[in-house]
Amino acid sequence: MNVEAKNNAVPLLIVLIRSIRDFCQRQERETCRKLALTSSQLTFLLAMPEQTTFNVNQVAEVMGLSPSRASRVADSLVRHGLLYRRTADSDRRTQLLELTPAGRNKWQAARKLLVECEEKLLSKLTAQRSRELEEALKTLVNSW
Repeated sequence: MNVEAKNNAVPLLIVLIRSIRDFCQRQERETCRKLALTSSQLTFLLAMPEQTTFNVNQVAEVMGLSPSRASRVADSLVRHGLLYRRTADSDRRTQLLELTPAGRNKWQAARKLLVECEEKLLSKLTAQRSRELEEALKTLVNSW
């Protein structure tokens, strides 16, 4: 993409951010296709905490979804054999989730593809420029 050829009416930073967004959306669609997941299922897997057992509210908070919506996504992952669901011993109202072996494989594959996507995105930058970009983006995001 030649950013100089873009319409001058749109600020360059917006054009660049949109271009990165479009790249990331294409990569997400390709990842979903490769892993046979919906976008919501992929997002759920990537939002899961590192611990082995968790509840849907933890994932809902990271995803910015209501617990009921996150629960529906979890239900689809349970139906596809990627998550186990069980009742917590300490509180029978709490449903705990855990990856099945197939779910662990999908989770690992999704993480691997995410790392590959980032590497592809940053491949033209030196390590120093990558760190500078990361710091600049953190500054922007944390300023909202």
